[in-house]
Formats: sequence, C-alpha cells, structure tokens
Amino acid sequence: MKKLPVIAGILMLLFVSSCRDIVNSVLDALPPFDVPFNTTLDVPFASVSTTGYTKTPDLPMNIDLDAKIKENNPNFSINNLKSVKLNSLTLNYVSSQLGNKLDIIKNARIYVKAPNQTDRLIATAYNNTNPNTITFSIPDEEILEYFRTTQNYLVLEIQANNVTVDQIKMNVVSGFKIKVQL
Repeated sequence: MKKLPVIAGILMLLFVSSCRDIVNSVLDALPPFDVPFNTTLDVPFASVSTTGYTKTPDLPMNIDLDAKIKENNPNFSINNLKSVKLNSLTLNYVSSQLGNKLDIIKNARIYVKAPNQTDRLIATAYNNTNPNTITFSIPDEEILEYFRTTQNYLVLEIQANNVTVDQIKMNVVSGFKIKVQL
C-alpha cells in the first residue's frame, strides 16, 4: 500500500516532464536557423617567437541578432533567444604586404568577446600547413550571452611557424546556429 503513492508520484513526474517537452516543441514555431558572419580584414601579424601565442587586436563582428531574428519572424526578438552556437569557422587568405600566406600560422585559437563577459575560447586549429585556408575545430558549446548585445568581437591568438612581421588580409567565414522560442 505504501508503494502506491510512490508509483503514482513517479508516473505523474513522467507525465509532467513529457508534457513540457511537447509544449517546448510546439513553441519552436521558429525553427533553428543559421546566421552567417563573413568579413575581410587586415590582421597585423607580428611574431617574435615560435613557441608563444601573439594576440591580434579585437576584430569587431557587431552581429545584431535582434534584427536577424526579426528577419525570420517579426513576432520574435532578442528576448526570445534561447541558444547560440558557432557551427563553422574558416580563415581564407586574400593577400599580404610581404608575401606571407596562412601557412605562416602553425596554431591558432579564436575567442569570442563581449562587454561584461570573460573572453571564451570557441575555435582552435593546430599544425596548420595550408597556405590558403585554415579550418577550425569547434566545440559544441553555448555562447548565448555574448550575443545579447551587438558589441561582440573575435580575438585571434596565433602561434607562428617562423619569426616574422606582416599585415595579412584574410576573409573570415563563420556561421552561428540560432534557436528562438516563445
């Protein structure tokens, strides 16, 4: 007889949690979508060591997710933002002042930065030998808080193959997976 309330409680818990899942799936009226970020920028490249990392100046993204969300559905806004994850990141060589290409970069780490947030590592590339493209490995991590503002930046840390100074123009191609709910 004492087991009956426990069993009833467990069944009620299962029913309530499955109802919540159904409600959340119905509320996903706006399916997840990609927000691309592409820009070409000149990155000052100064490496005095091949063992340490050199940090570049902040690279402004200034992604306005509120506008991107409203483009997909005007009934939603930044207040409905539930998830932001980086799903792709590539650097492509455009040109350089002294002829160096991207194979001058041995290892690279990219961080996302926003006001009142600590810099967060979002992508890495190791043992690069490609002169034209660096494709980054990306952890499946939530970076929502960095995009509640339009003041967001990428910070690139580079470990060089050789000691050099140059100005490299590169194209940053990235994509963010966005999830919005009521």
